[in-house]
Amino acid sequence: MFKVNTIILVICSTFFFACSPSEEELMQESRKNMGSENYKEAIKYLNQVLSKNNTNADAYNMRGVAYLQILDYSKSKEDFTESIKNDSSNYKPYYNRGNLHLETKSYEKALLDYNRAIDLRPNNADLFINRATALFELKQYDAALEDNRFAIKLSPNNYIPYLNSAKTLIQFGSFSKADSLLDLSLKINPENGESFYWSGFIKINTDQKDAGCDDLIKAKNRGFQDAIEALDKFCQ
Repeated sequence: MFKVNTIILVICSTFFFACSPSEEELMQESRKNMGSENYKEAIKYLNQVLSKNNTNADAYNMRGVAYLQILDYSKSKEDFTESIKNDSSNYKPYYNRGNLHLETKSYEKALLDYNRAIDLRPNNADLFINRATALFELKQYDAALEDNRFAIKLSPNNYIPYLNSAKTLIQFGSFSKADSLLDLSLKINPENGESFYWSGFIKINTDQKDAGCDDLIKAKNRGFQDAIEALDKFCQ
């Protein structure tokens, strides 16, 4: 969601004085810095954009993302809200503000923003995946499953909604269905450590300890940190 295209800025000058960069040139330089994850530098350019045009909704949204990346949640929220004030027809600041609320565990607020984003962009799988996460945290499991199913229809080669559906089904004790979804997620992304972790969890809880421990080792080897504690607890 935070990936942007790298664009090279053309800097102009004359013999006597440098010509002032245009708003679009400053936006291009901001995108370049966002693309290279140089968020503080991007913020500097976006400040210049907004000093030229304090109604530039895209600049507020981009600066909000930059602030979110450096964990300045207060400024990030202010910028997403300002972006919405200047252009309420764009789904992106609603989506990004929803992600901020999700990260800060304000799940009901996240849900409201995702609802609005989906109203504006009803065929975007990422919106349904993230709304499902908020619904899961609010223990609205049936609604979370429904969103993940729809995300799979929209983006069948994305492993995340398969994984998230499996995690939701585990809450119901539907281990067989969950395990099938985990297998599908691993076919799409075999380096996904979290799917191995939950596959191991299911096997250990269905009297398949050795196979479960093998999956936990695979999860650990793929960098999923929760697997370390699980291995110590169940596989010694």
